[in-house]
Amino acid sequence: MNIVFKNQMLADLYDGKRINNKQFRSNPVLIKKYQIVLLLIKSIEKVSQINTYPGFHYEKLKGNLAMYSSIRLNKKYRLIFREVYSRVDFVDTLEIIEISNHYS
Repeated sequence: MNIVFKNQMLADLYDGKRINNKQFRSNPVLIKKYQIVLLLIKSIEKVSQINTYPGFHYEKLKGNLAMYSSIRLNKKYRLIFREVYSRVDFVDTLEIIEISNHYS
C-alpha cells in the first residue's frame, strides 16, 4: 500500500523528524504508535486487510467526514485517511489526513 501525506508535519512525524507541535512532541508513545501503524499499513496489499488487525477498529466515517476512514492509534486518538482508488474497485494509496483527538 502506498502512503501519501496531506501535510508535511504528518510526513515528518512518520520520518521521526522533530516537529514544532506541542501536542505531539509531548506524546512520544503516540508518535511511535503512528509510525508502527503506518509500517503495518505499508505492508498490506488491500485496504480490506486492515481488518486483520482488530485493534485498529477500522471504520468508514459518516457525516461531514463521510469521504474518509479511520483506525485507532489508542483510546484517545485515531488516524484519519482517505482511500485513493487506482481503479474503480481497487485502492492502492492511502492519503493520511490527520491524527485526531477523538474525544475533543
